[in-house]
Amino acid sequence: MPGPAPLPWFAFSLSLAPGGVRERLQGVLPPAVPEGEVAEALDVELVHDVLAPEWEGRVARLVDTPGRRVIGRLRAVPAPLWPQVAALEERLALATHERPLRVRTASGALVSARAFTPPAPARPAVGPVSESFLVALARAAESAKLPADYVTRLQAEAQLVQTIQRAQAQRLR
Repeated sequence: MPGPAPLPWFAFSLSLAPGGVRERLQGVLPPAVPEGEVAEALDVELVHDVLAPEWEGRVARLVDTPGRRVIGRLRAVPAPLWPQVAALEERLALATHERPLRVRTASGALVSARAFTPPAPARPAVGPVSESFLVALARAAESAKLPADYVTRLQAEAQLVQTIQRAQAQRLR
């Protein structure tokens, strides 16, 4: 008798890169899940409004935004590994909220999937966007072989935030 069907997980953040996971979590191995396929979550975008002291700034969460999309990988997770995936996402980026998404695969198929994201903050977060989180996000996307234009956009965003925040810090001195 076959076990439960795999669960569709849309990975879009730091969990895309097993090497980065091991580095960030000091040797913790991510669950062994299939690499999956490049896909895009529809009608969402990343907003950096969750304060994460361990990242020294604000990190990203998924926010409903019609017409926008986030690139990632659609992975089929064996049901027994789902709690490990949830724990990994929480440890990496405070992603404790499991939410449904509509995802378009590289072949054009529309599927339902689940993603982990930090919950909406109770009040607006004050402080800088985490430069190290942005850099790690861009590296994870590159490691996961996401489309080059998406990786370039994430890298440019990290560079822009870094430049702006350093200029603001110098102006305050």
